[in-house]
Amino acid sequence: MKKLVLVLVGAMLVGVSVVSAKNLPAVAAKLPAEFKQEIVDQLDYPNFAKENLIEGEVWMKVTLTEKSEVRVVDLSSTNPELGEYVKKELSNLYVEDADFPTGNVYYLKVNFDLL
Repeated sequence: MKKLVLVLVGAMLVGVSVVSAKNLPAVAAKLPAEFKQEIVDQLDYPNFAKENLIEGEVWMKVTLTEKSEVRVVDLSSTNPELGEYVKKELSNLYVEDADFPTGNVYYLKVNFDLL
């Protein structure tokens, strides 16, 4: 009986993690290097995640508006706190003098890995 309960709990946990992660591509599609660098420079490993040994992945679709604002079009993460952190950090990001078109949607995956 105990084995059955453990198997069911394990299956539920796996199901929850699969449901929370949408099927977004894991690799950026034609993401301009300049745009990627702006995003990478904005995202440090958050202190709350370091202190609590939280790791995870965040998949997102991002675009650059005509006003040079970075907008997160869609986001999914293996850890909700990391997803919220990424949304918050990118909500204040502006890319000045961009040499790539605005309005395109780009796919990006960010790994938060303590190793």
